[in-house]
Amino acid sequence: MRVKSKFNINDFEILCRTCKTTDRDFILNLFKKTIFKYISKYYDPNIKMFNERFYSDYKEKKILLSGSRRIGMFQLSERNNRLAITGLFLSETYQGKGIAKHLMNYFEEIAKANKYSEIELLVWDNNPAKNFYKKLGYKIDSKKDHKYLMVKSLK
Repeated sequence: MRVKSKFNINDFEILCRTCKTTDRDFILNLFKKTIFKYISKYYDPNIKMFNERFYSDYKEKKILLSGSRRIGMFQLSERNNRLAITGLFLSETYQGKGIAKHLMNYFEEIAKANKYSEIELLVWDNNPAKNFYKKLGYKIDSKKDHKYLMVKSLK
């Protein structure tokens, strides 16, 4: 799935490139500062599991940069004939600045261009990001274990 290599978001010029193995430590630290606090309520985040997942699909991840500084990542895929947002993480410094909202709108454009009628994502039940997704029109479709499947219809 092709994505833009540059976004102009508010006062930020955000570059986007394919993840490399050298981004492993950045993504691990990003996860530690963002999602691990929600995961750790249910189980101990496991570096071995992180490594297995990272090395199995790192080429599908996109790294977001402000200048040469890595500020986040996202990953898109197809699942159940929907566009699936399988990851969207921003460094805390760049949260609350409209970047994630802009990217979510861009993901909708990608979905429509690829003839998907829905977008889905998984979010931990204790992650406040679920409220952000609700504001963007995502609805809880189901819950499995400690995660909500949220879906937005594009019709």
